Amino acid sequence: MKNIHLYVYGSDIFATLLKETDIEYSIFFKKDNFLEDDNDLKDVIRIVFPEKIKFSEFKRLLQKDIPTLVLLHDKNFLKVNKLSLLSFHQSLFLPIDIFSLKEIIKIIISKHNFFKNSKTIIDVYELDSNQKIISRDGIAVKLTEKELSLILALKNKEGLKKSFLLKKVWNYNDNLESHAFETHLHRLRGKIKKHFKDNKFIVENNSLYYLCPK
Repeated sequence: MKNIHLYVYGSDIFATLLKETDIEYSIFFKKDNFLEDDNDLKDVIRIVFPEKIKFSEFKRLLQKDIPTLVLLHDKNFLKVNKLSLLSFHQSLFLPIDIFSLKEIIKIIISKHNFFKNSKTIIDVYELDSNQKIISRDGIAVKLTEKELSLILALKNKEGLKKSFLLKKVWNYNDNLESHAFETHLHRLRGKIKKHFKDNKFIVENNSLYYLCPK
């Protein structure tokens, strides 16, 4: 938890109050151009008062992969504005006990790290193992458990045989004939082609299967 930076948006009074408490984090009040300066920092928590900043800026904040604590007066604010928070964001209603913030921040960081560690970059795709989602260029597609397992089995491999994949993904013996592989592969290829227009996500060459070949 060292070197955590808390960036406060919408209340300089709150930022000043945090600085006066023994909260052990670096506190910054962001007034202008606040979407630019904190993106490159690894350990950032955003504390946002959305009712006190521009709505368009708040929406942009929520789209960033940085854990955010949203402090609200209006309990219906998110619902009325049809907004949803990412799993590692959290909302609280004012007033709050400022001395409990440290534990809340620890929880947000832990949740963010959990979801961050579940993500894998495969060529131009991002794979979220926890949510079973593959995404590219802002498009996210839900995967089945077997589709996810098949992609993970093929990841970073030179090429794998069908028999290995049957054993790895389906726990089938080498001598057991099954159409499970062909069925799931066909559906996965069709899903990727439909949503991402990619005909070469998984290819076969000399009885070996490759994921995103160059």
